[in-house]
Amino acid sequence: MKIKVLLVIPGKEVQVIKISPNIKHIKAFLGEDLYKVKLNEDNLLIASKNARHDDFNRIYGGNILLGTFLIVSIKKNHRTSMKKRDIRRFTKMFRLDRHQRKIDIYREEYLEKYYLKISENKKINAINTKKFILDMAA
Repeated sequence: MKIKVLLVIPGKEVQVIKISPNIKHIKAFLGEDLYKVKLNEDNLLIASKNARHDDFNRIYGGNILLGTFLIVSIKKNHRTSMKKRDIRRFTKMFRLDRHQRKIDIYREEYLEKYYLKISENKKINAINTKKFILDMAA
């Protein structure tokens, strides 16, 4: 039996897909190390803890969600198909155009800090190499 869930991929619109509710299949889809965020009483967001740090997807609760994630319904601790109203609600909530501008700003800030750190590390390495060479020559 397959269930309807929402698939949210970075840079793409939210999609409704059917998957097996088995955790093995979800892990095969997202990765082994998962975390869950309870969106409301009936719905969970499931994502990988091992997503790349520059793979910004959406923003939820002031936090940046990284990598691909699923939104699934739960009932009595079992994964079930999402109801139409929940599909509409979360499709609207995670619509790409609502998040893209903020994500682009975060990406620019992150990349700027990343390249600045690399530049600083290169300078430190050059100084250390120079000291090492001078110490070896002495």
